[in-house]
Amino acid sequence: MAQTTIRLLHLALLYTILCYLGVEIALTLRDLREQDLGSPPATAEPRSQSSPASRIPFLGVTVELEQYNTRHDRQQALQRLRGAGFGWVRQRIDWSRIEPQPGAFHWAWTDQVLTEIAAAGLVPVIVLDGSPAWARDSVDRPPPGPLENDLPWRLAPPAAPDTFARFAAAFARRYEDTVRFYQIWDEPNIAPHWGNRLIDPVGYARLLRAAAVAVRAADPDAVILAAALAPTQDRGHTAIDEGFFLQRLYAAGAAPYFDAALVQPFGFGAGPDDTRSRVDALNFRRAAWVRRVMVAAGDAQTPVWAVRFGWNRHVQDHWKTVSTANQLRFTEEAIRHARAHWPWLAAMGWPVDRPDAPPSDPIWGFSLITPDGREHALLSVFTDAAQATAETGPSATMDWLYVRFALLLLAVGFLLCWAALTVRGLPLPRWQAVYRNWPLAAKLAIWALLLTIYYLAVWPPLILLCWLIAAFLISAEPHTGLMIAAAALPFHFQHKELRLVGAVWAVPPAQAALLAALPALSQHFLRAKPRRIGSVLKAVYPVRQPLFAARNALHADLLVAAWIVISLLAARNVWHWPGYIDGLWDLVAVPVLLYACIRLLVAEPSQQRAVLTALFAGGAFAAGAGAIDWLIGGGVSADGVRRLMGITFSPNQTALYLLRTLLVGIGLLAACGRSRSLLTAGCILVAAALLLTASRGALLVGLPAGLLFMAAAGARQDYFPLGKRSAVLLTVVIGLAAAVGLAFVLLYGERLLNLGTLHARLAIWRDALALWKQYPLFGVGPGGFHWNYPAFLQPSPAADPNLLHAHSVWLEYATGWGVVGLAWLAALLGWLVSALRRPSHGSLTWRRIGLLAAIAAALVHAQVDAFTTLPELAAWNFTALALLTVPQGENA
Repeated sequence: MAQTTIRLLHLALLYTILCYLGVEIALTLRDLREQDLGSPPATAEPRSQSSPASRIPFLGVTVELEQYNTRHDRQQALQRLRGAGFGWVRQRIDWSRIEPQPGAFHWAWTDQVLTEIAAAGLVPVIVLDGSPAWARDSVDRPPPGPLENDLPWRLAPPAAPDTFARFAAAFARRYEDTVRFYQIWDEPNIAPHWGNRLIDPVGYARLLRAAAVAVRAADPDAVILAAALAPTQDRGHTAIDEGFFLQRLYAAGAAPYFDAALVQPFGFGAGPDDTRSRVDALNFRRAAWVRRVMVAAGDAQTPVWAVRFGWNRHVQDHWKTVSTANQLRFTEEAIRHARAHWPWLAAMGWPVDRPDAPPSDPIWGFSLITPDGREHALLSVFTDAAQATAETGPSATMDWLYVRFALLLLAVGFLLCWAALTVRGLPLPRWQAVYRNWPLAAKLAIWALLLTIYYLAVWPPLILLCWLIAAFLISAEPHTGLMIAAAALPFHFQHKELRLVGAVWAVPPAQAALLAALPALSQHFLRAKPRRIGSVLKAVYPVRQPLFAARNALHADLLVAAWIVISLLAARNVWHWPGYIDGLWDLVAVPVLLYACIRLLVAEPSQQRAVLTALFAGGAFAAGAGAIDWLIGGGVSADGVRRLMGITFSPNQTALYLLRTLLVGIGLLAACGRSRSLLTAGCILVAAALLLTASRGALLVGLPAGLLFMAAAGARQDYFPLGKRSAVLLTVVIGLAAAVGLAFVLLYGERLLNLGTLHARLAIWRDALALWKQYPLFGVGPGGFHWNYPAFLQPSPAADPNLLHAHSVWLEYATGWGVVGLAWLAALLGWLVSALRRPSHGSLTWRRIGLLAAIAAALVHAQVDAFTTLPELAAWNFTALALLTVPQGENA
């Protein structure tokens, strides 16, 4: 007893130390990620001039020349900037001012201004922005009457990108000999710079593409600059951070249509030595984070412009405030750092020379001229910076971080080995045997306490400790953990957020239970003595299995192995690796792991029945949660109907899961001699929730197909006409089908007649087919549809660039896994047919029929919706595959 206590204390100490080392590893990884990986060595060549967007003086400034009333004032301002060392000036050109009416161009002011910029020896960078009222959509036109602020409407994009493209082409033709650098729009990632509408990266990509093609046709030497993105941490409807906005631009196929990416790394009160470089840090080093996003997207060759950077000296809250002395120092240090460490940065621009705003406006905190007309000391900083040369030198920081990371890994490995040896000295088998002998009430109490603590926990060490305790309990009774995982499948979005050093790992409950089952799976293989092939095969294919069942299981295992292989082969077409890794985890690793655990750890027929019942119970609980939400006024309205949305973000997604749940429940109801009332209530609840989703695909296509399959498969059984249970089942099937059909016609007649969704589906299939033609053999990989589909999306009012799947099972596999994916799907269908022919007896027959009917209904429903590209559906599919594969008793 004393030795056990000492070992437990050792483990507690080791756990504490490991948690500390985990934090250190996370900090080191963050530092490695945020280092200036583009830093040149001491002997590096000067900044690359290979890109046309890099052939520009390094320092520039944004100007507002429309504020000057005379030519003399403008020329004086431009000469002052040239004398201070600036090489380029950035001037916004308001489309509505140049073309107030279609085809009626007013060039006088731009002719004069561009001539004066060239005469001053400065390079003009033109921002084509804004829209005239005649070019906007009706939703972007202000209401009649006086307005306090019409800016949101003036900054709205045109209804048709071609109208803006014609204006841009006319501008480029006129100034072909004067202007080379064209910025297309400004700050489309925040409101109000995209009008009174939601931020739309794909919509901006269309505008950029149209303008770039038109400008390059008019001026082949033109350099196209993507819009300068505003720094923001948000990722919502009215603001999207620069990294995600750029990722969606790449997804829309916009990369060929811009020669430089423009960022605005304002300091926001933090100096340039603030090394944080991530989405949640608003500072100067944010530019390096945007650069990493570009490199991760495979776009390392496109240069970046820090078109507006700086610190504000006025007391205000928007840009934060620094002293004048710090403004001077930070500016000098930022320029020096960029020249020394960021060879990918082609240009740096100060926010403004002299604002066209009242003196009280905070923008004056950036001004190079005071409101009374005197030059600010900032001008001397740029004068000195223009004459300075880049200073580079070797740095040992990166090498030390790698050494530190390696030492930390060695320490963690040593402590884990120590912990493993300590655990081996504990009487774990005896403790697990004691737990197995506990009464059911005690087991339920310990699980309820553990799950409550886990639900409330936010401290990572406590969350990890809950996982360890769950792993111990699941190792004692593996089927319990798999029951929890199966029941938790529909609650994918109710995840636990594990926060560590700024990173967030969202762990859905089913995946948490599955991870806790890994020790039990490893114990299974260790007991099988993996050094002996025969032992492993015996563990996977028990000798007592009939030959047909063993062959059936082998084919299923080959299908699972092939799923892994084809998903890895699709990596050759991946450009957005985070999306692919997420898809590989959610759609491949987790389902396969769930399949393996059920295949190997659920051996007894009673345990298999328990897992299947838990699968149904989880769906019933989800239906109950959705019904309660609907009863208190939740849901979403469509076609005059308030649709149940449930615990997902879409009524259709909820219906996809409830459809499978209902048919599994009917199969259990037909097979069950006990708890019939609970199963009946559960089926009624799921059916009611499914009806409230108003999913036409589920109710009018999937459910009838599943019920017909169930009736036809049940009719093939010899005892079908004789059993009372079968008569009850037939009554339920026919009655439910009639009730659902009648209720849908009576309640949702208006929705039934709406063909808009069908037209939208046809458009999705057309664009998804174009995507498949681009990647025919291996597809774009799991999770890749979302990051490739926008590039093939044809504009239409109903087009949705944020789809996760192709709304067709055939295109789902074709776009994700290519021809090999379609071959895999065909093999799966063949295996399901063989599973239907597999002999069985008693109640086992109806459980199998229920599962197969659910899969059949899901496949029929998937002709117009998803089958496997949503995480909970992929996990459900492989759970069903495992339950149809495992060796079963004759009369379970």
